[in-house]
Amino acid sequence: MRATREEGKAFASQTKESVEFYERRFSRGYLEEWPVDKRRQLMDVLHSLRLPAGGEALDFGCGNGVLTEVVRQALPGWTIFGADISRNAIDNARSRFPECTFFVLDDCRYESKTFDLVFSHHVLEHVLDLHEAMDDIVGFLKPVSWMLHFLPCGNEGSFEQGVCLLRKDGIDAKLANRFFFEDEGHLRRLDTRVLCQLCEARGYTLQAEYYSNHYYGAIDWITREHPRFALKFTNGAKAVDDAARRRLRRLQLFLMAIMALRLAVNVTNRFRAKRQRRIRHYLWLVAALPFYPFSYAVDWYWRRKAWLEWRMKKTDRRGSEMVLFFGTSGTDNKV
Repeated sequence: MRATREEGKAFASQTKESVEFYERRFSRGYLEEWPVDKRRQLMDVLHSLRLPAGGEALDFGCGNGVLTEVVRQALPGWTIFGADISRNAIDNARSRFPECTFFVLDDCRYESKTFDLVFSHHVLEHVLDLHEAMDDIVGFLKPVSWMLHFLPCGNEGSFEQGVCLLRKDGIDAKLANRFFFEDEGHLRRLDTRVLCQLCEARGYTLQAEYYSNHYYGAIDWITREHPRFALKFTNGAKAVDDAARRRLRRLQLFLMAIMALRLAVNVTNRFRAKRQRRIRHYLWLVAALPFYPFSYAVDWYWRRKAWLEWRMKKTDRRGSEMVLFFGTSGTDNKV
């Protein structure tokens, strides 16, 4: 059954605490940039979907608008909008990407606006009430339309799930199977079956599915994070047994070695992404530059392996990130 706009405004009416949480994050520079690989992946997906030459698309939960701009570049005949609950994020997006139109989700001027496509990138794991949020998304869509969602994947068999199974607290059933290492803003980790059920109940059927971060993609993103994350990811304090603790220890050494070799590139990339730079950022950059050529070679290797894995295994459901594309009856975009 297809929901109407009046049946749900969950995302636009998040609790005061939830809105304040993301206002603080975006005021501190949250997600100011996305890696080139992520933008390239989004481009690859959009080009594969055989969408019409023109239409209107909404980036639902657009944040600072970085990926909204990628959607605009990938769909040059389309008019692209972005919406978010955070006014700080929308102000940032408007100043950076003036060729897209951005609005706060409670803006009454867009109350009756509908779109041909709604895109979301790592939004559904953050919303308080998933069913109401899905109704809100559908309320932004025309009777014949599409949805494209990127989000963490809870299917069995990913590298990250395998690490979680080595720990007693690896997968939290009380938080809808969230993995132990995930961001505090993540409230769930869906699998393909559950998201398909949610969309089918609203008149949308699966037309394409892609998966990433099976192994090389996971190693790539983990070793681009701060070293504290790798230490948390491989912490054996809550391992299920001694064998699991030893495996986590070996994995920790492996990841820390790769991070050390990629450090100069990681420091340089973070410096470039910073919109507000302080003296310590310049000092880190100066220290990293002598090691950059060797670090670049190591970084190129892991990025290349991750991209080849995406190209070769993107239909394999055992990835830790999923990309699901849905359409109503009357659309014919099966890939």
